[in-house]
Amino acid sequence: MFKNTIKKAFQKDLIENIWKIEVNGYGDEIAVETRDSKTTNPTHQILRFADGAELMRYATGEKDWTMEGIQKDFLILKKVGEQTPVKEGIQVIQISTQKPVWISYEYVLIDVLEDYLHIRPRNLTTGGEQFVDISTGEVCPVNQTILQKYPKNRVSFPLPYDNPPDFFPTDHIPRDLWISKLPEAYLWCYHTQQVNGYDLHIAVSDLEAIHDEAIVQRAIPKMFPQPYFQVGSQIFFMADNKHEIVSYLV
Repeated sequence: MFKNTIKKAFQKDLIENIWKIEVNGYGDEIAVETRDSKTTNPTHQILRFADGAELMRYATGEKDWTMEGIQKDFLILKKVGEQTPVKEGIQVIQISTQKPVWISYEYVLIDVLEDYLHIRPRNLTTGGEQFVDISTGEVCPVNQTILQKYPKNRVSFPLPYDNPPDFFPTDHIPRDLWISKLPEAYLWCYHTQQVNGYDLHIAVSDLEAIHDEAIVQRAIPKMFPQPYFQVGSQIFFMADNKHEIVSYLV
């Protein structure tokens, strides 16, 4: 029942740490920002849900660029200052061509809307707000209708569950039990304590019995406070060392 679709290790000559993850609300793609452990320079990769294939790899060469979102065929980056939370700089990269649609150092990003960016000139603290069409890079006046439209969000998170159902195995005691809903079943996630740490389990059940179970990570040093996130029937885990992301289709 569990199909391992992505098992991506972000390690090359130098170790890369997973810094940020974004999900495309309009397609089965995930964007992952990794940082070189020495320089902290970012690399942005787009992976396909179905098989983990890399659809895009983009490096800015500067450590102060970070992901702000992925929407349809576009990756959105913004600059983050070292001394202040926001620094001037916005990039829109088309995934299919791996080329910039729009790069500007003249605006501060206020918000990401559906198909548009809400921006303000860097020399203004209030007023002067405008839109940028993500697909063309065209700057246009603010429109109140567009201002109300936010990108689709397909991500959900499991909920903590206090008392294990009676159908759970009695040979090990679940720790930090979590539950989420599948189209026709329930997904459980929990830790079990071992001599050398904790194992992280996932299980699928109906209201009466567990039908399948798997251990997704073994001997981790401590329990995850939030074990996974879910997009439909696809679930995503990040390894405790922050160097690997694993996904299962349930």
